[in-house]
Amino acid sequence: MKIGLDARTLGGRKTGDRTYWRGLIGGLAEIDSENEYFLLTREALADADTLDLPANFHYITIQANSDRVWSLLSFGRALTAIGANLAHVQYTVPPFLPCPCVTTVHDISFKLFPHLFSLKDRLLLNMSVPGSLRRADAVVTVSWSSRNDILKAYPFVPPDKVFAARLAVGPEFKPMSATEQIARKDYLAQRYKIDGDYVLSVGVLQPRKNLPMLIDAFLRARSRAGFSHKLAIAGKIGWLSLETEKAIKSAGDSVLLLGYVPDDDLPLLYGCAELTVYPSIYEGFGLPVLEAMASGSPVITGDNSSLPEVVGDAGILLSAQDRTSWEESLIRLIEDASLRSKLRMLGLERASTFSWKETARKTLEVYERVTSK
Repeated sequence: MKIGLDARTLGGRKTGDRTYWRGLIGGLAEIDSENEYFLLTREALADADTLDLPANFHYITIQANSDRVWSLLSFGRALTAIGANLAHVQYTVPPFLPCPCVTTVHDISFKLFPHLFSLKDRLLLNMSVPGSLRRADAVVTVSWSSRNDILKAYPFVPPDKVFAARLAVGPEFKPMSATEQIARKDYLAQRYKIDGDYVLSVGVLQPRKNLPMLIDAFLRARSRAGFSHKLAIAGKIGWLSLETEKAIKSAGDSVLLLGYVPDDDLPLLYGCAELTVYPSIYEGFGLPVLEAMASGSPVITGDNSSLPEVVGDAGILLSAQDRTSWEESLIRLIEDASLRSKLRMLGLERASTFSWKETARKTLEVYERVTSK
């Protein structure tokens, strides 16, 4: 079987789409030596963006004047040229393809929480995703929660067409020894001006991440309990972020905006953090929570959508709207070293149950199901 992947996001900054492709492709490379995989991109990838893959994986650059032209015309032509038996894309399924197509839809937050998106993005997603769900021969999503949401929001999609394949994290996310932490904290102090203990939050600055609530709860907890920790927020500026930026600015030096963090530094931030907080209103999976647990960082996160499915009993789950509960839990976890130690061990155990090989195995089953028809 020849499988063509729309791999354009491999060359971009670290995002959920890029992390997904890298993890899935790496997992497929471990378990599948029989099928041929063609990673189709619009531009040649830099060495840092390529993966060390076996001989049945091929990088192919297909140039086009724009991403739209690439998706509508160039991708299909490339699939024809390689004689593809199957295509795999994320979200948007082009209308004219020479072979069956699987699409990965991570979540439908734009449908469930439209007020958290710009009008432009809302219109584009509402125009493209329903058609893609119809055209796709199978839909892969990243949690059972997201699968249920898709089926509920789009009743025209048959249940036997949507499959859940949970995400995982790479081996770079691992706990640090006390000696390693000392050395890494010196680096973080120089690189990000993080001086002393800190609480970490990771994610693009956009309304769904619920950062103004977190900042308010953190400042109240800091004032009430008198701890010196700072809140470090790692993430690029997203959409509708003015309220979040205003909250960060008003917090003064108690909150540090780190901006976009390169791949190599993210595990260090998790590994040196006192704890990781993720108060998102909704997630298709919530990868930062799993990254934190795998790094040995205790977690406080929301009790909504897929987050309980990821965390299980290995973290503290709170209503994303209950500022008082966040304030209380921040104080409790910062002051209670034994609780942090317990959650650290539970988190490591929980994170070990997720693997990209398992993601790949379930995705490969979908490929085989589609092509067997």
